[in-house]
Amino acid sequence: MIGHILAFVCIMIWGSTFVSSKILLDSFTPIELLFIRFLIGFLTLCILSPKILKSSSFANGW
Repeated sequence: MIGHILAFVCIMIWGSTFVSSKILLDSFTPIELLFIRFLIGFLTLCILSPKILKSSSFANGW
């Protein structure tokens, strides 16, 4: 049941982006709108799944 609820929420968010994009294009350029959408997505993923990435260099693997 929880899967159906989450799928419905995802559909509602996905569907609302078309309407909001149409309205926001009056105020922002397409590039600005794209940047804002990616920034919101990035911040959401950072909050939901915070993982620290360890850097690796080629010197360690060679």
